[in-house]
Amino acid sequence: MDIGVQTLVFLSASPSKLPGFLYICTADGRVRVAVRLRPMLEAEIKAVGDAPPTIEIEPEVKRVLVKRDHWDSDSYQFDMAFPESTSQRRVFEEFCQPVVESCMKGYNGTVMAYGQTGTGKTHTLGNLGLTDPSQRGIVVRSLDHILATAEADQEGKYEVSLSYLQLYMETVLDLLQPDKDGLNITEDPSTGEVLCSGAKVVVISSTADLINLLSVGENNRVVANQKLNATSSRSHSVLLVTIRRLPADTSSMGLTQSVTATRGKLLLVDLAGSERISKSGSEGQMLEEAKFINLSLTALGKCINALSDSTPGHIPYRDSKLTRILKDSFGGSAKTSLIITVSPLKTHLSETASTLAFGQRAIKIENNTRIREEVDLKLLNRRLQAELDNINISYERQTTQITEGEAKLAQVSATIEGIEKQKAGVEKQLLADREAAQRTLDDLRKESAAAVAKVKSELEGVISQEKQAFQQELEKKNQEIGQLRTGANEELQKQSSTASKQIQMLQESNIEIKAQLAAKDASLFELQKHVQSQGDVKGAAVADARKEMSHLMEKLAQQHKQHEEEMERQRVVLQAAEGANKSLKEENQRLMGQLEAAVSANDPASPAEGPDPGAKGKKKFWKFPGSGSRSSVKMNGQEGFPAVGSTPPPEGSSTPDSASGSRGTWTQHRDAVSAVSKLFEHVGLTTVFGLLKYDDRDVRLHAVKVIANLAAEEENQVNIVQEGGLEALFDLLQTCTDEMTLRVAAGAVANLAMSEQNQHRIVEEGGLELLVKLSTSAVDSQTQRMIAGAIANLCGNATILDRLQASGSLQVLVNLTNSEQVDVLSQVARGFANNSKCTKGKTHLVELGALPAILNLASKTTVPTVRKHAMLALCQIASCEVNVAAIKSSGALDMLTEIANAEWDEFKSMASTVLANPLYAR
Repeated sequence: MDIGVQTLVFLSASPSKLPGFLYICTADGRVRVAVRLRPMLEAEIKAVGDAPPTIEIEPEVKRVLVKRDHWDSDSYQFDMAFPESTSQRRVFEEFCQPVVESCMKGYNGTVMAYGQTGTGKTHTLGNLGLTDPSQRGIVVRSLDHILATAEADQEGKYEVSLSYLQLYMETVLDLLQPDKDGLNITEDPSTGEVLCSGAKVVVISSTADLINLLSVGENNRVVANQKLNATSSRSHSVLLVTIRRLPADTSSMGLTQSVTATRGKLLLVDLAGSERISKSGSEGQMLEEAKFINLSLTALGKCINALSDSTPGHIPYRDSKLTRILKDSFGGSAKTSLIITVSPLKTHLSETASTLAFGQRAIKIENNTRIREEVDLKLLNRRLQAELDNINISYERQTTQITEGEAKLAQVSATIEGIEKQKAGVEKQLLADREAAQRTLDDLRKESAAAVAKVKSELEGVISQEKQAFQQELEKKNQEIGQLRTGANEELQKQSSTASKQIQMLQESNIEIKAQLAAKDASLFELQKHVQSQGDVKGAAVADARKEMSHLMEKLAQQHKQHEEEMERQRVVLQAAEGANKSLKEENQRLMGQLEAAVSANDPASPAEGPDPGAKGKKKFWKFPGSGSRSSVKMNGQEGFPAVGSTPPPEGSSTPDSASGSRGTWTQHRDAVSAVSKLFEHVGLTTVFGLLKYDDRDVRLHAVKVIANLAAEEENQVNIVQEGGLEALFDLLQTCTDEMTLRVAAGAVANLAMSEQNQHRIVEEGGLELLVKLSTSAVDSQTQRMIAGAIANLCGNATILDRLQASGSLQVLVNLTNSEQVDVLSQVARGFANNSKCTKGKTHLVELGALPAILNLASKTTVPTVRKHAMLALCQIASCEVNVAAIKSSGALDMLTEIANAEWDEFKSMASTVLANPLYAR
């Protein structure tokens, strides 16, 4: 859907925040660079003939080799390296798709193609695939992926729009409005936004709409026919895709509904190719176009140089409109992926080297990437309305509750007032009753005291009278005693008995009086108790109400205290768990960082190509891993992974790396070796072998890479086997199913097989059977190459040849001759050469029917290394008279004749000696 002409905003290079936008910054912002090699055309293949390739891509180590001659070569390391057979789909999925997915999350992104004219930039980026969908370029595949992801996302709603521009002779033109004049590029001084006003913006919803728009744009783009390219682009094209993501359901906004929308922008830039006028033959208008193209690319190169400098100063973005448009892509906030395309022809070697150097500088640039979110005003308005409605509803509910509460409070207040009045009356009545009871008690006390005093007085009077009478009677009796002693004693006894009885009666009377007094006291106590109970009954209602309220308040306080204690306990437990988890993560990251640093310092390469039979007498140049050229470790005719810790090249030696700073590379390599040594001093070989049994796939992979690196050094090979490394690798080969881990493990076994002492251990412990079993399930060509390299190393030992035959290892080499990969065939041919040379031609290969395969490999003129090994094996087999019949029947005499006339002296001499044998007379 066309939404008209708007002001086109390119990606912001300024860290200033725009109003209404939120930024989430990240640290992963380095410019990623990949190289892609254009395949040769039919005419170019005929013109080159049998000449060895000038450009060699090593995808497994992400490296490009530029061979200046037979001895000297330069190497370049990138994030990815795509050979000429790489499909369009693989280029997109492995290199460009991460940038597209980042844009859908709110990042800014750029995918750009750079290279010499005629190297396939427009094919890689802008091929529409109208006749063959498999040839669709990055532009169509990116928009397809965006639309498919948007349709599958159930939680978000997307708006995808695009604009299509071209920069022609420093003029910005709209490819969707070809009749419109040039557009102006401005920059907002406050925000740093690069603006292009008047560009047409179109919303797309299907692939068909996209193809139609791109077809219109491509038809309006300026192209021309020249010597290097029949359809050479004469302008830089820029496709700007804006991806805006909103919440899926905005019909009913809640308080928790998000009001932010992510906005990502994707720049797809197809740069016009750099060219030399002497080669392109441009003249007239095309010459003027070439000048502007080269000037804009030169300005871009200056910006890249300034940004890649360790101490950058002024960045000349304003030297060209191209650099102003790409300001955010290099040194800004975008995630940038740069694809550089190169030609396979030697005639363009200088342009290829310049392009690769451009990529090497660009890979050093760090961008400050960030997610861009904006507040959607419509969604914000809906959310605020919903919040206002909820506030109004809550206010009305609270107002009603307050009114009801006030009514209940008034009712309770009236009830309390009545209770207070009743309490006052009861207290008044209780006070009156208490006063009356006190008066009665006082009266009873007075009466009791008077009665007691009266009884006591009467008792004292009686006692006094009785005593007086007794004294009188006693005196009288005493007088009579003297007169009548006998009669007096009896009378005295009688009177004494009478007196005792009277005293007893008086005592009993006194006890009765005391009992009456106690009864009166008990009656008074009961009266006091009755009065007190009357007062307690009247105040019970108020006391019960207060007691219930106090109980409820205490219960509420207790529950609040228990809740606070539980929250504090949970907080302490959570903090302890987080602290323990953080400590475990930091320790794991520290150990993994040490292991990854050691592995990344020298990632194990594959077994290199075998010894060159024709290299006798020629000067050999020293190479070491990381120098940029494919190298191998040779020991007793065997080959394996490049080793960590090789000696540096002597001063003044003409190594292939001297042009690119081999001494600096050696210093980095030496530091990496020191890091590995320190790691193993810390953890030990046994610990690394134990990591091979880890459940985590990345831990196992890093550990086996470290073992493969160590196994590439001669002084480590026997020690690794003695420490149990061979058993650990065999266990891994038997239990692991990951292709990458199996590949590196097979490479480690190949490195260990370089030692003759280890070769017997490998055979005795069933290593041959494991390699044969692995070959039946290996589908990856790199794994097949590792297996072939291990068997080829073992083929050089004459004492285990029968075991090689019995285990089926030689049959594996024969089977792998069906591979189409040059690296696999190189290892197979080396194995044939080692076996034939070790047996002096009496090999089992003839019995296995390998002779036709050897002839086929010897005829591969385009692969010199494979051909040399096969020619050596053929000459060795033919030199043994046992094989005369097989040689004649297979037609190998023609190949021997061809070898005898070849340019390699060692093969020429061997083939001539064989043909001179009378048994081969025709």
